[in-house]
Amino acid sequence: MRRIALTVLMLFAAGPVFATADPAATRAAGDWRLSEVGGKVACTLTLTRQSSFAGFELKAPLACRRAFPALKTVANWALDDKGGIVLSDARAQTIVTFPVQAKGPYEAKAPDGRTWRLEPVKPGPPSPDEAPIETAPAIG
Repeated sequence: MRRIALTVLMLFAAGPVFATADPAATRAAGDWRLSEVGGKVACTLTLTRQSSFAGFELKAPLACRRAFPALKTVANWALDDKGGIVLSDARAQTIVTFPVQAKGPYEAKAPDGRTWRLEPVKPGPPSPDEAPIETAPAIG
């Protein structure tokens, strides 16, 4: 029992430290548009930089949680080892994983069998603590 408690404590302590050190996760933080492919409803999720037990905290308005019932238990987000976005509950159980797409927005099968699309909302100006993202020069 003592060993289990120690293991849980170590995982809890290590999780947020790992999450905050990942620059890819920092770049993924921000507002994302969630919609159902072929559907008419969309809402905005906020992937925060605030560390949590299973990665980072996720904010979803109540209307969004009602429109997408599987979101009712989502509390966290993280990146998987391939760069996909993973949404999980407060117990770190995966709800849905958006694998990296070669082109276009992320898409994934939701727990109800529908296909969800996740794409970044138009980015605003970078905050002072962020390094600008380098882009290729325009050819023209």
